Amino acid sequence: MEHVVDGSLIFRFGLKCLGVFALIFLAAVFTPKMAEYIDKWKAKHRPEKFRKEQGGDYTVRSIYELPPEPEQKPETRKKKAVIRKKDKK
Repeated sequence: MEHVVDGSLIFRFGLKCLGVFALIFLAAVFTPKMAEYIDKWKAKHRPEKFRKEQGGDYTVRSIYELPPEPEQKPETRKKKAVIRKKDKK
């Protein structure tokens, strides 16, 4: 029982794997662009009463972009706990 693997079989398998990875890459790159286009189209064609209700500004980012820096909140002074002793009478 001798198993022979042909070079063309390995080549075809490699091409199929690269094709699947290319499809995944294209989906990851173009999905945010399509979502941004759809959001712009919806904002333009949405009735005025819904525009006011929706509010909420957000942006569509690619999975390869870094997340935005969090906004710095003014530091609030933390109060220390005060321990009170009972008065002896």
